[in-house]
Amino acid sequence: MEHILVSMDIRQEADSPFPLLNQDDTGGFLAAVYRAIHLAERIKANVHILLVWYQEPACSPADAFTGLEDAAKKHLELMIEKARSNGVSVHYYIAQGNFETEVIRFVAEKKITLLILGLPHGDSEGSVEFNKALYGIRQNVRCAIELVRRKEPLTRRK
Repeated sequence: MEHILVSMDIRQEADSPFPLLNQDDTGGFLAAVYRAIHLAERIKANVHILLVWYQEPACSPADAFTGLEDAAKKHLELMIEKARSNGVSVHYYIAQGNFETEVIRFVAEKKITLLILGLPHGDSEGSVEFNKALYGIRQNVRCAIELVRRKEPLTRRK
C-alpha cells in the first residue's frame, strides 16, 4: 500500500500565535493536504500529516506543545473527518525539532512512497529556508516528492 506524507515547518515565536492559522504559507500547506487526500481516494493510499514544530528557547516546551497540538487538531479535524468518511486512512503527527531531520526520519520510519510539500508563497525569507531544507530532504529520501502551490485567484477585486 502507498503511504503519502504531507508536512509543514511551523516556526513558533514566543510572542506570536500559532503560525499555521495566520501565515500566507498556510495556503500551500492546505493545498498539499487536499492534494494528498484526493490522490489517496483514487489510489487507496494512507495519508500521514506531519507538523514539525521548531520552538524558540524563550517559551516552555510542554505548554506551547500542548497548545500547538490543540490548535492543529481543531484546524485539521474537518478535513480529516471528511477524508475518513470517504474511506481514506488519515493520521496526523506533531514532531518537535528540525524540519529537515524530522521529515527524513519520518519518511524512513513509515516507509513513505510520496512526499507532498506546499511551496511557500512569494519570495520571502521562508522560501530560502524551505529551499535549503528541500535540498537536504531530496538528498536523503528515496521517495517521490511533489511540490504544490496554492492556486491564485484568476482576478482580484480592488
